Amino acid sequence: MLKQFIEKLKEYTQDFSNVGIVTVIIDIILTILIIFFIYRLLRVKVHRKRIIIVILSILLLYAVIYVFQFRITLNIINFLIFWSFGIIVIVYSQEIRHFIEATFHSTRSENIFSSEEEKYAVIDILINSVSYLSKRRVGALITLEREDNLDQLIEKAIPIKGVITEELLTTLFYVGTATHDGAVIIRKNRIMCAGAYLPSTDKYDVPKSLGTRHRAAIGLSERYDAITIVVSEETGNISITSDGVINIGITIEELKETLEQYLLVK
Repeated sequence: MLKQFIEKLKEYTQDFSNVGIVTVIIDIILTILIIFFIYRLLRVKVHRKRIIIVILSILLLYAVIYVFQFRITLNIINFLIFWSFGIIVIVYSQEIRHFIEATFHSTRSENIFSSEEEKYAVIDILINSVSYLSKRRVGALITLEREDNLDQLIEKAIPIKGVITEELLTTLFYVGTATHDGAVIIRKNRIMCAGAYLPSTDKYDVPKSLGTRHRAAIGLSERYDAITIVVSEETGNISITSDGVINIGITIEELKETLEQYLLVK
């Protein structure tokens, strides 16, 4: 077996020429990088919007490897391509399901405020309400719908469909009420529902100190473009999520700046 291995290596390196030896070294390095990349991919899920970039990068890498005939790497990639569909279905089952739902069921919403006055009136109500809840350590989950339609979540929650006010918003999160634990979903200047269930994130790297509200807020932002404000029941800290990322322990001023950035006016 050793003799066969040496013969194969001799053939691959073109009789141990300089070019052949360099080719083997590059081939081994590429193989190690691919294995490391797959290991990272299985531990930390890639954001749905980046999957296309990852696929295109793999195809480009495959073309380069095929042209230069890095045989070790080529054999590994051919093996992975065979099993890739099963791996993708297992690892990205939640993302695939959301993609199907978004493609065949979801519609776009026109949640653009008609004037600056309307936008800042809603922001002021949100800021005052969150500040009130934070000081009293009342847990809250407030989702602001943007372009992605959230009707699927709204229909399963407690309908409100009322104009947003500080009194109504803070009352919905009072301890002991049926709407305390769920999320409130806001469309423009109206509270559409309360007690909504938000899909929790499957990320492995979320800090253990974050509770179910924070995980639900992250999970929603991974699937939709909505932003969600979280008030911690334990600490009163304010957090906000968007695009699968959570900013923890922000100030009221930072919250206001974020809302001004994300809420749009015609």
